Amino acid sequence: MESDSSPFNCSTKYSLADFKTEALVLVGVSISTSLLGILGNLLVCLAVFTTQGLTSSFHYFILSLALADLAIALVDQPLFVALLIRRIESKCLPRVDFAFRLVGNFACAVALLTLALIAMDRCLFVAKKFNYKNTMTCRKKIVLVIVWVLACVYSVSRLTVDKKITSYLTTAVFGFCYVEMIVCYVVVYYQVFKQRKILAESRHRNTRNNTTENLQDQTESNSTERRFARTIVMVLVVFTAGWSFLFYLRLTQPEVDYGILYNTARTVALSASAINPLLYCFNNREYRRAFKTILMKCWVGDSQKRRRKQYDRIK
Repeated sequence: MESDSSPFNCSTKYSLADFKTEALVLVGVSISTSLLGILGNLLVCLAVFTTQGLTSSFHYFILSLALADLAIALVDQPLFVALLIRRIESKCLPRVDFAFRLVGNFACAVALLTLALIAMDRCLFVAKKFNYKNTMTCRKKIVLVIVWVLACVYSVSRLTVDKKITSYLTTAVFGFCYVEMIVCYVVVYYQVFKQRKILAESRHRNTRNNTTENLQDQTESNSTERRFARTIVMVLVVFTAGWSFLFYLRLTQPEVDYGILYNTARTVALSASAINPLLYCFNNREYRRAFKTILMKCWVGDSQKRRRKQYDRIK
């Protein structure tokens, strides 16, 4: 393998010299979504770390998802931009390509496993037969460590084991996770619907068993659970839409990792990570408030620094 510092010619199949305009568009899209993803996912991480009300297992799992998206925006997309620019010039960076694949596989695995974990978390929360606190809340950090270790193992094996074998493994894991998520969210929506029906009947009868305060608390909890479920379903839809084309290409043509079509699929998949913070903000007022607080603190702190500099100059 030749050094990255000494460029060498790519084989014809890897070169994007004949698709310079299209490749430059992909570069522009990658840079824009990378900056958006860095800002949005940093806000999510800061919100979970600094906001008192965002400490449940659900929000810790959102933090895991945001960190995976941040790894893509902060590391993987800049590497991808470097690869595209060099391939426009018919040059290759083999070590950069290796690092890009390693981080990309890792982040994708973390995102998928975390989404499956969030679905299970919500399902256990609404299913009253399980002890939710002992099952998830007290063990959330241990579960997340397991997810990240499994993602590391997958990322390394994807680059060291035969691609055909790992492609089948990837398909099996994707299939299992999606079935699990569908089942969990069917249970969640069924339980939420049943609870709404019970609350509606309680209001109608105005029974003595439920005080107005209890009914309001139950209604608020039911509404919050619907928002959480809707948010993650939307994240799942974006994740699926972003990665499905690339996943299809990897499954049908595991040896083909070049060309403008393949790199377009890569761009779409990586860019999806920038959308998730917008979904959290759109669906949850807790995140809107937290984002606003963080941005206001940054703005006020910056204004105070400018005033101090001006005061020091006057002195």
